[in-house]
Amino acid sequence: MPLFAGFDLGQSTTKAVLVDERGTILARASGGAGDELGLGAGSTRLRDAVETTLATAMRRAGLPASTRIESAVVGISGFEERVQGRPPRIAARHVRYTHDSEIALFGAHAGEPGIAAIAGTGSVVVARARDGSVLRVGGHGYLFGDDGSAFGIARDAMRSALLDADARRTGALLAAVERHFGCAAAECARRFYDGRIARAEIAAFAPTLLAEALRGERCVRALLRAHASALAAQIHTAARRARMRAPFVALFGGLGEHPRFSAALRGALRVALPGARLRPAIYDAALGAALLAFAQAGIAAPDPSER
Repeated sequence: MPLFAGFDLGQSTTKAVLVDERGTILARASGGAGDELGLGAGSTRLRDAVETTLATAMRRAGLPASTRIESAVVGISGFEERVQGRPPRIAARHVRYTHDSEIALFGAHAGEPGIAAIAGTGSVVVARARDGSVLRVGGHGYLFGDDGSAFGIARDAMRSALLDADARRTGALLAAVERHFGCAAAECARRFYDGRIARAEIAAFAPTLLAEALRGERCVRALLRAHASALAAQIHTAARRARMRAPFVALFGGLGEHPRFSAALRGALRVALPGARLRPAIYDAALGAALLAFAQAGIAAPDPSER
């Protein structure tokens, strides 16, 4: 029986799903980060993430590791045209690599027109227009983009904390940074630059900030509103370019799924794009990749169901 595989490689986690030709989900697996952002040609992170999660999914499905796949689609955070590091070894007739926003979009609306906003470690907005064309807004990485992401919020909070430290001021942000990372704010910055603190570790500071917002810290709430407004503006831009007045919008990512941030985004969208309708994704991104794998093989995608 032909098998189809979908992979969602993010900056913090990798998710894989294995589906048979009837649409039955045989197995799921997850692992660590699989993106290639900031890595060179010798990197094995993407290869390791794909091969490890695929092997786990095969084992959970009760299949030999050597089982051949008909078609696989690999969605990668920050992907641009080609794999930069060591390519994974996938025993498949068809393999396609694409940006993770495409698989999120396809899964969110089951291939129908709509918008997907990914607010995880990084951020990006992607839209499928009624003519089937796909366009992307944002997704420019942690240096030049990532507004409305966990990293973006944490980065801006740390910037404010560093300003407080320089001015010898005390405050909630400075205290939160030093408590979370266990060192002075300036030392946190040095550790990030020399690689001792990874990008995902900075993003992992965001839940602490959301907790501070729940406690009523005004400076943190202001950061949250600013990033929600920035993401809402990107959604508005995507809708305008796709000529959608009242699109369905699905949110992905750990930050996007947090009730505090999603509530802030709803409020920002009421201003930026009143006709937008936020709704849960129909399918997750990994399953969206698997459904794209059907299309890649020229086979009509069935409605997926759990085994």
